[in-house]
Amino acid sequence: MSTDVTAQVQIRLSTRQSKYRIGTDESVLLMVPTHLRRFNLSEIVNHLLNNNGKKVPFDFIIDGKFIRTSLQEYLDKYNISAENTVDVEYVLSSVPPKPTGAMDHEDWVSCIAGPALTSSIATSCYDGNVRLWSLTGSCIAVLKKHERSVKSVAWLSGNADHSRLISGGEDQSIYGWDYDSKSNKTRVSFECVGHKGSVDGLAVNQSRTQFASASFDSTIKLWNVDSTDEESSQANETMGSKRKRLEDAVITRKIPVLSMEAHVGPVTSICFSKTEGSDNTLYSGGSDHTVRIWDMEKGRNLHSMGCEKVILALDHSKNSGLIVTGHTDNFIRLWDPRDQTGLVVKMKLTSHKNWVPAVTWSPTSPYTLASGGYDSTIKVWDIRSTTPLHTLSAVNEGKKKVLALAWEDGLLFSGGEEGKVRVHDMQTE
Repeated sequence: MSTDVTAQVQIRLSTRQSKYRIGTDESVLLMVPTHLRRFNLSEIVNHLLNNNGKKVPFDFIIDGKFIRTSLQEYLDKYNISAENTVDVEYVLSSVPPKPTGAMDHEDWVSCIAGPALTSSIATSCYDGNVRLWSLTGSCIAVLKKHERSVKSVAWLSGNADHSRLISGGEDQSIYGWDYDSKSNKTRVSFECVGHKGSVDGLAVNQSRTQFASASFDSTIKLWNVDSTDEESSQANETMGSKRKRLEDAVITRKIPVLSMEAHVGPVTSICFSKTEGSDNTLYSGGSDHTVRIWDMEKGRNLHSMGCEKVILALDHSKNSGLIVTGHTDNFIRLWDPRDQTGLVVKMKLTSHKNWVPAVTWSPTSPYTLASGGYDSTIKVWDIRSTTPLHTLSAVNEGKKKVLALAWEDGLLFSGGEEGKVRVHDMQTE
């Protein structure tokens, strides 16, 4: 490795963040010493931006990898000649996530619904219960109805006073719940019938008028949130004063609006499109190695995208339009559902040492996502690089699987085999 402090290399500096672009050109050419590190390069960019006050920290990317050494060490490691012009992209630096708390459960945590809609957190657990939590980490309600493990949970609607949510489980049932925060009472408002296998995923459309369910029985079903003539009511159901105080409660039994089959094998995850005006577009992933795009208005499978391994988790970004998936080969894959010319994987990210059953996009950035793995880690990624920004330990000790992630209101929630939901403050944006 060269130790010549006078050695220089020509770099072409550029950024995709227009706020921090130097001048009017797309890039700027500079001759810089090869012994410079990230901090030194950040100083140069701040100087060129005329940031004379508070300095803005930047990270730097060469060939899809963040620079974590000197330029010379990086060039030597990847066999890049200093005689060539090196393209260097700079991005706003990411502050490491800060742990802020934990919520204890009786068993594995399978799913988390964040607080953006209702200012409360909902979790589903392998002990058969759904729990509601305050932002301070206090358990405010335990919802008991499922007869086996609860695998999925999602908010339907709500505010600080009253909220509605749904849960699905291994008992093949989906239940709708009402929660009144003023009286601290919950009740089952409806039951969805029709699945023949575990309900492993739930998703609510943007208008909050319909929701979809994914099941081990290879089907996706669509349900109306509000009752229709196609749905019938049950008589009052007594649940016991200690289990639920449901006075004069009437449970509606819903039947699906649509039932769709295309996956060969279990449907593992679903997500409605988060692009504005795409209320009827649904994405699904399954054990048949495919991501499928659905028109939920017509109940049609529009397109299918294939890969090499089982899809365990899926999320769609409202900011970039991309889909991220987690897999049994430890990879994370990125897809562009708008590209109908060649529905293939656009990018692969690898760093996890075991299966990746949880992925979630940042709600504010088109580049940032988080993944959780069976290797007990959570990784935060900037997709302008193929190396993770941060790797977080998801447990205090031992090896415990991460099964669930949610990223809302500047907070990243994680849960899994440890029986805790951990909260990280994402100070990055």
